[in-house]
Amino acid sequence: MNQTTDFYKNLPNNVKNFFDQQYLNSLKLLEASRHPKTGLYADTFMTFEEIPDNKCSIAATGVGLIGLCVSDLEGIDDKAAEKVITTLKTVLNQTKGCMVARDEKSGFFAHFVDMETGENIHSEFSTIDTSLLIAGALFAGNHFKNTHPNIEKMAKDLLMSIDWSIVVHDKDKGIINMISKEGKGIAPLNAFNEYALVSYLAKLCEPDNEELKALWFNTFAEDKLIKLPKSYYFDIPVLTDRENSFLSSFVHQFPFYLIPEYTTSPIYTEYLKNACMADRLKWKELNVPSFVWGYGAGSNKGLYNEYHADKINDSPRNIASAYIVAGFLPVYPEGIYDLYALYQHIPYDVYTNSNDKEEERKFRCSYQYGLHRYSWFHLKEQNRWYPLAVTLIDWSSMIYGLTAFKRGMSFFTKRLIKN
Repeated sequence: MNQTTDFYKNLPNNVKNFFDQQYLNSLKLLEASRHPKTGLYADTFMTFEEIPDNKCSIAATGVGLIGLCVSDLEGIDDKAAEKVITTLKTVLNQTKGCMVARDEKSGFFAHFVDMETGENIHSEFSTIDTSLLIAGALFAGNHFKNTHPNIEKMAKDLLMSIDWSIVVHDKDKGIINMISKEGKGIAPLNAFNEYALVSYLAKLCEPDNEELKALWFNTFAEDKLIKLPKSYYFDIPVLTDRENSFLSSFVHQFPFYLIPEYTTSPIYTEYLKNACMADRLKWKELNVPSFVWGYGAGSNKGLYNEYHADKINDSPRNIASAYIVAGFLPVYPEGIYDLYALYQHIPYDVYTNSNDKEEERKFRCSYQYGLHRYSWFHLKEQNRWYPLAVTLIDWSSMIYGLTAFKRGMSFFTKRLIKN
């Protein structure tokens, strides 16, 4: 029987009921965004539409694979393994009628493709989005290795189908190419950022490649973390890509859940705590309740039509992201009470408005799968903002954080593949 953490066991009944509902809904949102034939996942769940966005995100598909592992663990979906196989067949171009767009020379995937045909939708061949897909595939391979060993083989075939050498821009400074174009890496990005995952997978795939080894060990290995650039929120050091600038909080969370060396690292854990503390304290400057915080990325559709990666000192309209709070639960378990307090103001499953049934419909549609992005300053206004979209890659922090809170970080450490 799967064990639960003391944090989860000791929750008061009302908070535990909320947790269970939010947890279940976090997985339901993924299922609602999955294409049943191809197993690809939509970039965005459109809250007021009956069908998912036809645009698949390769990164979101990686999230979907991990979500299926969670659903299997919790006994929610007895067809989870079959669904994983469907997805992996598709990305390996074994599904009739669907050829997922890849750079022919390097193998990296297009960021956005058509959910049914796999055709590239005006997007780049992305090293990080491909890495998020492959991280999900390897995770699923480990999760199902005893019952469905073919999943592990398919995941490793996917890993090996990439020419990872093109990601290296500067092995000494940890600069990684964001885009593959005609088999060559372009668009370099300075460390630190979520592209650490790219370096980890590159070394995993080609452990004898000296360039890839140097890229990791010169910058991203645990003993090099203290040498990475940092910004200070007052006296709190926070990892960044350049001094005097902060990163969106998801950048700190993704490596924690997906890179095994970081998941078990006391050094990285301390930096994650710092990022959490800085996020929370910055929101206090806005004179909002203490449970309102979370600098995440996501859609602002319906408020202003931009996707934005919110961060300290760069957060238009001050939109908070509940999934960021969830993502920090392993280092700030008290955050579950912040989510519960927010639920009192966004009671998505029981909300009624007898005086305005259309307003009730909009509210419940916007949050039909639980707490996500919200504007505290709009919640009490007559012209409330009803979020029209939830981006799945950003939703991953909700799933990962809630899973870790209930099952412990061992859920991740046991399924991540170490170099």
